[in-house]
Amino acid sequence: MRKHIIKTPIAILSLLCTQAAIANDQLTDNTPRLTALTHASLMLSPGEMIENATLLIENNKIKAIVKDNDIPNNAFVIDLTGHTIYPGFIDPFTDYAIEYEPVIEDKSGPVYEIKRIGGNASNGAIHSEKQWFNYVYPDKKQAKEWIDNGFTSVQSSYLDGIFRGQGVTLSLADKKANDVIYKATTSQFMAFNKGSSIQDYPQSLMGSMALIRQTFADANWYNANKGKASNSNNTVEFNIALERLNDLNKQNFIFDTKNLNNQLRAAKILNDHELNGSLLGNGREYARLSELKNYPFSLVLPLNYPAAPQIIDGDSEREVSLAALRHWERAPSNLSMVANADIPFALTQHGIDSDKFWPRLKLAIKRGLSEQAALAALTTEAAEISGIGNIAGKIKPGYMADLVVTNGNIFADGKIVSIWLQGEEQQLINRDRALLDNLYQLQIADLSLDLKINQTTPLSGTLSSGEQEITLANLNYQSGRLNFSADLSEAGFDGISRFTLWLDHQGVRGRMLDAHNQTLPFGGLKLANEVEDEQTQQPHSIDTLISQQTSPNVAYGLKAQPKLDKVHIKNATIWTSDKAGVLENSDLIIARGQIKEIGKNLRTPSGYSVIDATGKHLTAGIIDEHSHIALNGGTNEGTDAITSEVRIGDIINPDDIAIYRSLAGGVTTAQLLHGSANPIGGQAQVIQLKWGDNAEQMKFAGAPASIKFALGENVKQSNWGDDYNRRFPQSRIGVKSLFSEAFNEALAYRKAQEDYKKMRSSERRRTVAPQYNYRLEAIAEVLEQSRTIHIHSYVQSEILMFLRLAEAYNFKVGTFTHILEGYKVADEMAKHGAHASTFSDWWAYKFEVYDAIPQNTCLMQNNGVLTSINSDDYEMQRRLNQEAAKSMMYCGMSAVDAWNMITINPAIQLGIADKVGSLVEDKQADIVLWDSNPLSVYAKVESTWIDGRRYFDREQDKRAQASVAKERAALIQKVLLSDDEHKQGETPIDLMEPEWHCDTHYNAWQQTAKGAL
Repeated sequence: MRKHIIKTPIAILSLLCTQAAIANDQLTDNTPRLTALTHASLMLSPGEMIENATLLIENNKIKAIVKDNDIPNNAFVIDLTGHTIYPGFIDPFTDYAIEYEPVIEDKSGPVYEIKRIGGNASNGAIHSEKQWFNYVYPDKKQAKEWIDNGFTSVQSSYLDGIFRGQGVTLSLADKKANDVIYKATTSQFMAFNKGSSIQDYPQSLMGSMALIRQTFADANWYNANKGKASNSNNTVEFNIALERLNDLNKQNFIFDTKNLNNQLRAAKILNDHELNGSLLGNGREYARLSELKNYPFSLVLPLNYPAAPQIIDGDSEREVSLAALRHWERAPSNLSMVANADIPFALTQHGIDSDKFWPRLKLAIKRGLSEQAALAALTTEAAEISGIGNIAGKIKPGYMADLVVTNGNIFADGKIVSIWLQGEEQQLINRDRALLDNLYQLQIADLSLDLKINQTTPLSGTLSSGEQEITLANLNYQSGRLNFSADLSEAGFDGISRFTLWLDHQGVRGRMLDAHNQTLPFGGLKLANEVEDEQTQQPHSIDTLISQQTSPNVAYGLKAQPKLDKVHIKNATIWTSDKAGVLENSDLIIARGQIKEIGKNLRTPSGYSVIDATGKHLTAGIIDEHSHIALNGGTNEGTDAITSEVRIGDIINPDDIAIYRSLAGGVTTAQLLHGSANPIGGQAQVIQLKWGDNAEQMKFAGAPASIKFALGENVKQSNWGDDYNRRFPQSRIGVKSLFSEAFNEALAYRKAQEDYKKMRSSERRRTVAPQYNYRLEAIAEVLEQSRTIHIHSYVQSEILMFLRLAEAYNFKVGTFTHILEGYKVADEMAKHGAHASTFSDWWAYKFEVYDAIPQNTCLMQNNGVLTSINSDDYEMQRRLNQEAAKSMMYCGMSAVDAWNMITINPAIQLGIADKVGSLVEDKQADIVLWDSNPLSVYAKVESTWIDGRRYFDREQDKRAQASVAKERAALIQKVLLSDDEHKQGETPIDLMEPEWHCDTHYNAWQQTAKGAL
């Protein structure tokens, strides 16, 4: 039966609209458009130029390069004589044209979990599921910021979160989104800053790094196991964020970092996972080029030069660090230094006003950056990073007709005349009016006059001969024809003369109508611009740099790392921290980083330097069991009760001046501990205070793994405020319960791994594998006794609780740190085999330390507990010798036992006593030379060696003080005498981090408005 279709008015209207759209499509002119840009200089790629050639453009692509200017008959011809054509520039790091508004939930108090919507990640800082081409909406006004500088395409992403989603590379053409997208999915954008996420975790830099590490592991697990879900009892929940991170080693990542230390951290974490990517720079790359060069990553460099420091008087001067002065002077040289190091890089406008881009880039060229390297950074390198190296970045047949046309050398005096976007021209300067920028010499009869036109509104200009100058009137210009009038009476022509001139690239021809209406024809020549003359005669000058570059690049940094010493130290009082005790008038010889010989009246080997230490004392380097110096981004990840996945080793700050100051106090080794914000904190890191080395080089090779646990008030959030009353545990008995639960979960986690390994391979293929969990992995290592616990503790009840708990789970506690009531339970600790690291005389600063006594060290040690003194303080570390001496006063401890509390005892607690902590032959040469008894309050360190290298020397320090003062004075003068060009820049906001302590609460991602983490 035939169905009758009744068309409603809406349906009829819809049909008519559809048919009209089809009709319009059919009426569209699809005739190929062929454009010939003739007689131009073509910069095909960096370092490859051809002169007087024609570029053929068909529709939106480059069709051909014609070297003999043989132009097809049907081409539309544009004569570009005197012009240069470059490939369009590309910015690989932008947020252009992403129209997206995140949904921000209202927040009240801590947020431990977020809403799970549509298969999203469990952490609110992970947006790897986003593919930003879905949100592209071209914005003509916004695009102009790039187009005016010669950019024709950009890579773009919404810049929020840690995993930010896949970027998109698109043209800046004024077309709909469908027509401008060059590559829909490009790099995964990343950062450490969690951005707008309301979830508390992560609150620290090390927390962000741990989340990245876990997310990579989760992605690999998810994509390897999601297909097994229907064939086993286990299920794999759908997670689009993890699914989009499939095949990590085939993806590309672009990592946003705000400072040099974070840039290197990003490089390490990508490299550790064997990933491909690029790093957003910060302008300080020059300070650690050798480290950056060790990684296989390209850079995306902003031109964020710092403004000159404001120096008005002595007070303002003191607020300016030497590091800031150095950076102000050296920032414009950063690009040339990166290029000279052969590190590939692209340029971005990110972080600066667009009108600053070319002045900054030209200053970089003045400082030594080659034009070829600059062009590569704008074209070929940028194209590769943006994923469009096959269609953009070069002038090549088949590539997009994205071009920059200039009337001279863009890196010198040239100006951008027009931009071609997908074969369509946008003239920034009327090409015809570009002729007015030239200088001309007119020959009128016997009179030679120089013509100069200023493109003001309205036009203005002058005719001049020598020092005489005539102002022009009634100027009018159109299509190469210039009209004006001038009074040439002083030149011998009465009255007002009227001129008509025809300009072209070769010169000028014209006629003059004098006051008697007589016509006088004349000609003229194009002159080189004054700027061109200057640049032709003189190469770009490179500013002389007066600042020092050191490692780290701060005051008292080293120009070169200390060399291995071969030293014979004679006639010293040697504190061995070993069974030999204190040796009077003895010698010690070091070479190749080791202690070679100890004894009396030793013979000096050939080639060794000699130090006469008569009246002086020689000791092992001081070791601090509990320290928080040299960190970035927080010592606590306090957002969860268990954060065993975070690593202090991720956030070492080698620039911290506390390293140098502690060396001056004889400290050579320190354990950097997580804080005490949670019962199970993060993994610790033992470092050697190798001032000038990088973060990785400072790590003590071979030191056993350790972790920070904590008891007491801090972990149950006693003094955190009214908002912090929901996180478990909130009581001391809850702390014990949490430990038990964590241990049981770690045991189950390890058993699941072992059971899976025992399966046949065929069964494993069908079964969902246990998910790798960095948090549980660290706790499992504790139970297996491959990771030592250092546990923050105060009162006897909790100390006993944890001893019993450890024995119930069959592992040994390493060291109770703080332990101010340790004297009450010393017998139990000794029986268990636990160590103690305490303060000398800190007490009564909170309720749980009211029972602290200064005899604590003696009582524990006398009862068989190996005891050390620690700092837990930014400043105390450099006077640990005095802290150790207090036990001699308070409880009669011997000098040898007191000294052992800061040398061999902490070395044993850290598991490094086979290498350091005592002066014994064949041990590592970590030694300190003092001018008097090291337990005296008046004692000063003369020299400190680590691994046989002298990292501190008091005489060298005096010279360094004078050098720093001299350099500061010179740089301040340079600031005061510099011109406006060198003073301009963004005012840097230095990140002000606190001096870290156990209980420092610090939200790293709320500090970004104040600084640059």
